[in-house]
Amino acid sequence: MLQNPSLMTDFQGDMMFEQEIEGWTTGEQAESIRNYSMDQLKKDVREMLKSVDCQSGIWIFGYGSLMWNPDVRYSKTDTGMLLGYHRRLCLRSTIYRGAPEQPGVVMGLAPGGTCHGRIFFIPRKNFSPDLLLLWDREMLAGTYLPKWVKIQNASETVDALTFIADPTHEDYLPPGDLKEIAMMVSQARGQRGTNLDYLRNTVETLHQLELRDSGLETILDLATRKADLHRAE
Repeated sequence: MLQNPSLMTDFQGDMMFEQEIEGWTTGEQAESIRNYSMDQLKKDVREMLKSVDCQSGIWIFGYGSLMWNPDVRYSKTDTGMLLGYHRRLCLRSTIYRGAPEQPGVVMGLAPGGTCHGRIFFIPRKNFSPDLLLLWDREMLAGTYLPKWVKIQNASETVDALTFIADPTHEDYLPPGDLKEIAMMVSQARGQRGTNLDYLRNTVETLHQLELRDSGLETILDLATRKADLHRAE
């Protein structure tokens, strides 16, 4: 999608983001790591929209919890494939699926390979507050970078917004031993529930979409066994 000066002007003066929001997640812990104000969040979303033709809406590409909990009002959805990135449990989570004393690990997109997931079309009329809350959900800890990508579905290629892992962030985890990752998953719990449920929901959703991720399936099996052993002690 090419930058269109007329769209830039339109969004620069657009009043759709005048609505006040508190954020996708609230609380003292969330506020302690959120390094932007809601006004700055709105500016960042406007800036992101300037470069695309979004008069009717935009596509979002989900590859983790967004697949089974998009939490946005969408008008269309489909499966899609992203080239050049793969899904990996590579980001420490100390709020959503873990805690500072017991971090969990959530998914990000890392360079190389391919990734299958779901795309959702958010109509422009639903940008506020849905797009703002989505941005806050993904950008809260600063571990993701927003990026426009090409997604191939069964009939066409569409431009979609997604969030890739920031390899320079202190919570980014390089590829490691699957047993260590499984141990983190088996023990962590955060504001949004257990890390194990997060992984299980993702794998089950992929199966429902007739998609597979053998790496995640291996970690889920290991983490489930470790959790069962822990409960039996």
